[in-house]
Amino acid sequence: MKIAAHVLAYNVNGFIKPVLENLEPNVDKIYVAHAERPFGYIEKSRQTLRNPTSIADIRAASSSNKVEIISGDWTTEEDMRNECLVKARADGFDWFLIQDADEFYPESSWKQIKRVLHENKTDNHFVTTWYNFWKSSHFVLMDMNGSIKGTNAGFAIRCASDVKFIDRRLCNNQLAKIIDCPCYHYSYVMSDKEMAEKIATWSHAHQMYSSSWYTYKWLNWSESSKWLNQVRPYEFVRAVRFPLPQPDFAEQFALPVNLKHQPSFSHLVGEALYDASVHGSLAKLALKRVVKSALKR
Repeated sequence: MKIAAHVLAYNVNGFIKPVLENLEPNVDKIYVAHAERPFGYIEKSRQTLRNPTSIADIRAASSSNKVEIISGDWTTEEDMRNECLVKARADGFDWFLIQDADEFYPESSWKQIKRVLHENKTDNHFVTTWYNFWKSSHFVLMDMNGSIKGTNAGFAIRCASDVKFIDRRLCNNQLAKIIDCPCYHYSYVMSDKEMAEKIATWSHAHQMYSSSWYTYKWLNWSESSKWLNQVRPYEFVRAVRFPLPQPDFAEQFALPVNLKHQPSFSHLVGEALYDASVHGSLAKLALKRVVKSALKR
Protein backbone atom coordinates (compact mmCIF):
# COMPACT_ATOMS: atom_id res chain seq x y z
CA MET A 1 0.00 0.00 0.00
CA LYS A 2 1.47 3.33 -1.09
CA ILE A 3 0.26 6.51 0.58
CA ALA A 4 0.74 10.08 -0.59
CA ALA A 5 -0.25 13.19 1.34
CA HIS A 6 -0.44 16.85 0.46
CA VAL A 7 0.10 20.06 2.40
CA LEU A 8 -0.94 23.55 1.29
CA ALA A 9 1.93 25.91 2.06
CA TYR A 10 0.56 29.44 2.33
CA ASN A 11 1.26 31.43 5.53
CA VAL A 12 2.40 28.33 7.42
CA ASN A 13 5.82 29.27 8.79
CA GLY A 14 4.84 28.20 12.30
CA PHE A 15 3.53 24.82 11.12
CA ILE A 16 5.49 23.61 8.12
CA LYS A 17 8.38 21.94 9.94
CA PRO A 18 6.32 20.11 12.59
CA VAL A 19 3.67 18.95 10.11
CA LEU A 20 6.29 17.47 7.79
CA GLU A 21 7.81 15.72 10.81
CA ASN A 22 4.35 14.36 11.69
CA LEU A 23 3.76 13.08 8.16
CA GLU A 24 7.17 11.83 7.03
CA PRO A 25 7.33 8.53 9.01
CA ASN A 26 3.81 7.58 7.99
CA VAL A 27 3.53 8.20 4.23
CA ASP A 28 5.56 7.51 1.11
CA LYS A 29 5.28 10.95 -0.49
CA ILE A 30 4.38 14.48 0.61
CA TYR A 31 3.31 16.95 -2.07
CA VAL A 32 3.75 20.49 -0.76
CA ALA A 33 1.75 22.94 -2.87
CA HIS A 34 3.20 26.45 -2.89
CA ALA A 35 1.86 29.63 -4.48
CA GLU A 36 3.44 33.09 -4.43
CA ARG A 37 0.08 34.83 -4.04
CA PRO A 38 -3.24 33.91 -2.37
CA PHE A 39 -6.40 32.46 -3.89
CA GLY A 40 -8.81 34.66 -5.83
CA TYR A 41 -11.61 34.79 -3.24
CA ILE A 42 -10.66 38.40 -2.43
CA GLU A 43 -9.22 40.06 -5.51
CA LYS A 44 -7.51 42.84 -3.57
CA SER A 45 -5.63 40.30 -1.47
CA ARG A 46 -4.60 38.40 -4.57
CA GLN A 47 -3.20 41.51 -6.17
CA THR A 48 -1.46 43.02 -3.14
CA LEU A 49 -0.36 40.20 -0.81
CA ARG A 50 2.41 37.66 -1.18
CA ASN A 51 2.99 34.35 0.56
CA PRO A 52 4.88 34.79 3.87
CA THR A 53 6.09 31.19 3.44
CA SER A 54 8.76 30.81 0.76
CA ILE A 55 10.03 27.76 -1.09
CA ALA A 56 13.26 28.23 0.86
CA ASP A 57 11.24 27.93 4.10
CA ILE A 58 9.82 24.60 2.92
CA ARG A 59 13.22 23.26 1.96
CA ALA A 60 14.64 24.35 5.31
CA ALA A 61 11.82 22.55 7.12
CA SER A 62 12.68 19.12 5.70
CA SER A 63 15.44 17.49 3.70
CA SER A 64 13.46 14.28 3.21
CA ASN A 65 13.37 12.87 -0.31
CA LYS A 66 9.69 12.18 0.30
CA VAL A 67 8.90 15.89 -0.01
CA GLU A 68 8.06 17.22 -3.47
CA ILE A 69 7.20 20.89 -3.95
CA ILE A 70 4.50 21.71 -6.52
CA SER A 71 4.54 25.39 -7.51
CA GLY A 72 1.58 27.07 -9.13
CA ASP A 73 -0.87 29.96 -9.16
CA TRP A 74 -4.35 28.76 -8.19
CA THR A 75 -7.49 30.87 -7.91
CA THR A 76 -9.39 28.32 -5.78
CA GLU A 77 -8.50 25.91 -3.03
CA GLU A 78 -10.02 22.96 -4.86
CA ASP A 79 -7.82 23.64 -7.91
CA MET A 80 -4.71 23.56 -5.72
CA ARG A 81 -5.76 20.30 -4.08
CA ASN A 82 -6.82 18.65 -7.33
CA GLU A 83 -3.45 19.32 -8.93
CA CYS A 84 -1.78 17.40 -6.10
CA LEU A 85 -4.37 14.61 -6.40
CA VAL A 86 -3.78 14.26 -10.14
CA LYS A 87 -0.03 14.03 -9.48
CA ALA A 88 -0.56 11.29 -6.85
CA ARG A 89 -2.66 9.26 -9.29
CA ALA A 90 -0.09 9.65 -12.03
CA ASP A 91 2.64 8.54 -9.63
CA GLY A 92 0.78 5.33 -8.81
CA PHE A 93 -0.29 5.86 -5.20
CA ASP A 94 -3.13 3.93 -3.60
CA TRP A 95 -4.29 6.59 -1.14
CA PHE A 96 -4.15 10.39 -1.13
CA LEU A 97 -4.29 12.08 2.27
CA ILE A 98 -5.50 15.56 3.12
CA GLN A 99 -3.45 16.99 5.96
CA ASP A 100 -3.26 20.75 6.17
CA ALA A 101 -0.22 22.30 7.79
CA ASP A 102 -2.06 22.97 11.07
CA GLU A 103 -3.30 19.38 11.47
CA PHE A 104 -1.58 16.67 13.51
CA TYR A 105 -2.19 13.03 14.40
CA PRO A 106 -0.64 11.15 17.36
CA GLU A 107 1.33 8.03 16.53
CA SER A 108 -1.45 5.83 17.94
CA SER A 109 -3.87 7.39 15.46
CA TRP A 110 -1.48 6.82 12.57
CA LYS A 111 -1.34 3.11 13.37
CA GLN A 112 -5.13 2.83 13.27
CA ILE A 113 -5.43 4.99 10.14
CA LYS A 114 -2.97 2.85 8.19
CA ARG A 115 -4.66 -0.33 9.37
CA VAL A 116 -8.08 0.91 8.18
CA LEU A 117 -6.74 2.01 4.79
CA HIS A 118 -4.91 -1.28 4.33
CA GLU A 119 -7.90 -3.45 5.22
CA ASN A 120 -10.65 -1.48 3.47
CA LYS A 121 -11.43 -2.64 -0.08
CA THR A 122 -14.67 -0.81 -0.87
CA ASP A 123 -14.78 2.76 0.45
CA ASN A 124 -13.28 5.56 -1.63
CA HIS A 125 -13.40 8.48 0.76
CA PHE A 126 -12.69 8.82 4.49
CA VAL A 127 -12.98 11.66 6.97
CA THR A 128 -11.59 11.78 10.50
CA THR A 129 -12.84 13.29 13.71
CA TRP A 130 -10.98 16.31 15.05
CA TYR A 131 -10.53 18.84 17.82
CA ASN A 132 -10.38 22.50 16.76
CA PHE A 133 -8.10 24.58 18.97
CA TRP A 134 -8.32 28.27 19.75
CA LYS A 135 -5.40 30.60 20.49
CA SER A 136 -3.40 27.78 22.13
CA SER A 137 -3.31 24.00 22.45
CA HIS A 138 -4.83 24.58 25.91
CA PHE A 139 -8.17 25.83 24.52
CA VAL A 140 -10.54 23.88 22.29
CA LEU A 141 -13.72 24.98 20.51
CA MET A 142 -17.08 23.62 21.63
CA ASP A 143 -20.18 23.29 19.46
CA MET A 144 -23.79 24.08 20.37
CA ASN A 145 -24.29 20.52 21.67
CA GLY A 146 -21.42 20.84 24.13
CA SER A 147 -19.08 18.59 22.15
CA ILE A 148 -15.43 19.39 21.49
CA LYS A 149 -15.11 16.69 18.82
CA GLY A 150 -16.24 17.35 15.27
CA THR A 151 -15.68 15.80 11.84
CA ASN A 152 -13.55 17.28 9.08
CA ALA A 153 -14.55 17.56 5.42
CA GLY A 154 -12.09 15.03 4.09
CA PHE A 155 -9.00 13.02 4.95
CA ALA A 156 -8.32 10.12 2.55
CA ILE A 157 -9.20 9.53 -1.12
CA ARG A 158 -8.69 6.24 -2.92
CA CYS A 159 -6.62 7.13 -5.97
CA ALA A 160 -8.28 4.46 -8.12
CA SER A 161 -11.67 6.17 -7.65
CA ASP A 162 -13.20 9.17 -9.43
CA VAL A 163 -13.32 11.24 -6.24
CA LYS A 164 -12.11 14.82 -6.63
CA PHE A 165 -12.36 18.17 -4.84
CA ILE A 166 -15.29 20.35 -5.86
CA ASP A 167 -15.49 23.04 -3.16
CA ARG A 168 -12.37 23.71 -1.11
CA ARG A 169 -11.87 20.48 0.85
CA LEU A 170 -15.28 19.01 0.00
CA CYS A 171 -15.34 16.20 -2.54
CA ASN A 172 -17.89 14.95 -5.05
CA ASN A 173 -18.31 11.81 -2.92
CA GLN A 174 -20.40 12.77 0.09
CA LEU A 175 -20.66 9.17 1.38
CA ALA A 176 -17.45 9.38 3.35
CA LYS A 177 -16.71 6.86 6.07
CA ILE A 178 -15.52 8.15 9.45
CA ILE A 179 -12.25 7.07 11.05
CA ASP A 180 -12.50 8.04 14.71
CA CYS A 181 -8.85 9.00 15.15
CA PRO A 182 -9.06 12.63 16.22
CA CYS A 183 -6.94 15.15 14.38
CA TYR A 184 -5.50 17.97 16.49
CA HIS A 185 -6.42 20.98 14.40
CA TYR A 186 -4.53 24.14 15.37
CA SER A 187 -6.28 26.32 12.80
CA TYR A 188 -6.70 29.22 15.23
CA VAL A 189 -3.42 28.81 17.07
CA MET A 190 -1.28 31.62 15.73
CA SER A 191 -0.16 35.19 16.32
CA ASP A 192 -2.35 38.22 15.64
CA LYS A 193 -0.31 39.02 12.54
CA GLU A 194 -0.64 35.49 11.18
CA MET A 195 -4.40 35.51 11.82
CA ALA A 196 -4.82 38.84 10.03
CA GLU A 197 -3.02 37.36 7.01
CA LYS A 198 -5.10 34.19 7.19
CA ILE A 199 -8.54 35.80 7.14
CA ALA A 200 -7.50 38.09 4.28
CA THR A 201 -6.35 35.22 2.07
CA TRP A 202 -7.99 31.90 2.94
CA SER A 203 -10.87 30.32 1.05
CA HIS A 204 -13.50 31.67 3.47
CA ALA A 205 -12.34 35.28 3.12
CA HIS A 206 -15.29 36.25 0.91
CA GLN A 207 -17.82 34.73 3.34
CA MET A 208 -17.08 36.83 6.40
CA TYR A 209 -16.81 40.36 7.79
CA SER A 210 -13.08 39.99 8.27
CA SER A 211 -12.17 43.22 10.04
CA SER A 212 -15.11 43.04 12.47
CA TRP A 213 -14.51 39.39 13.31
CA TYR A 214 -10.81 40.12 13.85
CA THR A 215 -11.65 42.98 16.24
CA TYR A 216 -14.53 41.51 18.21
CA LYS A 217 -13.84 37.78 18.21
CA TRP A 218 -10.07 37.53 17.88
CA LEU A 219 -8.33 40.56 19.40
CA ASN A 220 -10.90 41.07 22.18
CA TRP A 221 -11.54 37.42 22.97
CA SER A 222 -12.12 36.42 26.58
CA GLU A 223 -13.21 33.12 28.11
CA SER A 224 -16.79 34.41 28.09
CA SER A 225 -16.78 35.13 24.33
CA LYS A 226 -19.28 33.22 22.22
CA TRP A 227 -20.08 32.35 18.59
CA LEU A 228 -16.52 32.31 17.32
CA ASN A 229 -16.92 30.74 13.90
CA GLN A 230 -16.64 33.34 11.12
CA VAL A 231 -19.20 31.80 8.77
CA ARG A 232 -21.42 29.57 10.94
CA PRO A 233 -21.50 31.10 14.45
CA TYR A 234 -23.26 28.17 16.12
CA GLU A 235 -20.53 25.76 15.01
CA PHE A 236 -18.03 27.18 17.53
CA VAL A 237 -20.10 28.45 20.43
CA ARG A 238 -17.17 29.08 22.74
CA ALA A 239 -13.62 28.06 23.60
CA VAL A 240 -13.01 25.97 26.72
CA ARG A 241 -9.94 24.44 28.33
CA PHE A 242 -8.94 21.20 26.64
CA PRO A 243 -9.92 18.46 29.15
CA LEU A 244 -7.98 15.49 27.74
CA PRO A 245 -4.34 14.33 27.94
CA GLN A 246 -2.15 16.17 25.45
CA PRO A 247 -0.04 14.47 22.74
CA ASP A 248 3.69 15.14 22.64
CA PHE A 249 3.48 17.66 19.80
CA ALA A 250 0.96 19.88 21.63
CA GLU A 251 3.57 21.65 23.73
CA GLN A 252 4.99 23.56 20.76
CA PHE A 253 1.51 25.05 20.19
CA ALA A 254 0.92 26.09 23.80
CA LEU A 255 1.00 29.79 22.92
CA PRO A 256 0.51 32.34 25.73
CA VAL A 257 -3.05 33.56 26.16
CA ASN A 258 -4.19 36.70 28.00
CA LEU A 259 -6.86 35.37 30.34
CA LYS A 260 -7.21 38.65 32.25
CA HIS A 261 -8.65 40.54 29.31
CA GLN A 262 -12.18 41.80 29.93
CA PRO A 263 -14.01 43.54 27.05
CA SER A 264 -15.34 47.03 27.65
CA PHE A 265 -19.06 47.85 27.55
CA SER A 266 -18.64 49.63 24.21
CA HIS A 267 -16.91 46.55 22.85
CA LEU A 268 -19.79 44.33 23.99
CA VAL A 269 -22.26 46.60 22.20
CA GLY A 270 -20.16 46.46 19.03
CA GLU A 271 -19.88 42.70 19.27
CA ALA A 272 -23.67 42.38 19.72
CA LEU A 273 -24.25 44.43 16.58
CA TYR A 274 -21.70 42.30 14.73
CA ASP A 275 -23.42 39.09 15.84
CA ALA A 276 -26.75 40.49 14.69
CA SER A 277 -25.35 41.38 11.28
CA VAL A 278 -23.79 37.95 10.76
CA HIS A 279 -26.68 35.88 12.04
CA GLY A 280 -29.98 37.55 12.88
CA SER A 281 -31.07 34.88 15.34
CA LEU A 282 -28.05 35.72 17.49
CA ALA A 283 -29.16 39.33 17.98
CA LYS A 284 -31.47 38.77 20.93
CA LEU A 285 -28.96 36.56 22.73
CA ALA A 286 -26.14 39.01 22.07
CA LEU A 287 -28.10 41.98 23.38
CA LYS A 288 -29.06 40.04 26.51
CA ARG A 289 -25.36 39.52 27.16
CA VAL A 290 -24.76 43.27 26.89
CA VAL A 291 -27.61 44.13 29.27
CA LYS A 292 -26.44 41.51 31.76
CA SER A 293 -22.91 42.89 31.63
CA ALA A 294 -24.17 46.45 32.13
CA LEU A 295 -26.14 45.45 35.21
CA LYS A 296 -23.08 43.84 36.73
CA ARG A 297 -21.14 47.07 36.28
